Amino acid sequence: MGVQAEVTVLSVGDREPDGKGPIHGAQWLLAGHNVFKENYDPGTVDGIFGKQTGEACVRAKQALGYPDDAWKTTFGEKLRGFLIGDDPLPEDYAERRQERQQEQTGKFVYPAATKVKLIGFPGGGTHSWTVEPNNWQSDNAWDFAFPFGTALVAVADGVIGDKIGPISTDPNSRFGGLRCYLKTADNEFYYAHLSKFAPETKPGAHVKQGDVIGYSGSASGVNHLHLGCRDWRAFEKTAEA
Repeated sequence: MGVQAEVTVLSVGDREPDGKGPIHGAQWLLAGHNVFKENYDPGTVDGIFGKQTGEACVRAKQALGYPDDAWKTTFGEKLRGFLIGDDPLPEDYAERRQERQQEQTGKFVYPAATKVKLIGFPGGGTHSWTVEPNNWQSDNAWDFAFPFGTALVAVADGVIGDKIGPISTDPNSRFGGLRCYLKTADNEFYYAHLSKFAPETKPGAHVKQGDVIGYSGSASGVNHLHLGCRDWRAFEKTAEA
C-alpha cells in the first residue's frame, strides 16, 4: 500500500520572495489565470502570502460553491485542482455556485440611463491581469463610451468611500479626471475619469440605487467611464447586457 504524499497548504504569513514556487503559482491562478477566468484579487504576484491573498482564497471558495464553513484563508491542492481544471466541481459545489450567481442577478443597475458601447473589459488591454498595477480597480473594469457629461448613477445602494477627488495631480497624466468609490452591501465599485461630482457625492454619503453621483469625463483623449468592480463577475451581466 503506497504512502500518500503530504499536501502542502499555504496560509497567511508564508513567504517565498527569492524564487517562483507554490505561492507565486497560487497567486497567478487567483489573479484570473484559471479555467473560470475569474480574478479574485490576490494583489501583487510576489511570493508573499499576505492578508489580500488570503482574502482572495475566500472569494474564490465563495465563487466556486464551497460550503460556508469552508471559506478559509488558505490555498491547498483541492482549490488548485479546481482552478487549473484538473478536477471538476462536485455536483453540490456546482449547484451552490449557480445559486450564488443567481442571487447577484438583479442587484445592480446600469451606470447611466442610456447603454453605450464597451471599449474595455476586465482582464484585457490596459486592464490586463498580467501586468502592473495588479489591482481590482484597474484590472476588474469596463470602459463605457459615454459622451462627455453623461449623468452617472449608483449601481446599487451604498456609501461613498473616503478616497475621492482627482486621480492624479499631474496635468499630463493619462489618469485624468475625478474618481470615487461606492461600497455596497457585498461589493465595491470604482468610478474613474469623471468630469464632476453631484453636490451630494461626498465621503461617507449614503446613496440609493439610481442616484446621480457624477458626470462622465475623458482620459487619454477618449470620453468614457472606467468602472472597476471588486467582484466583477457579479456585475458582468449588467455591464455587458
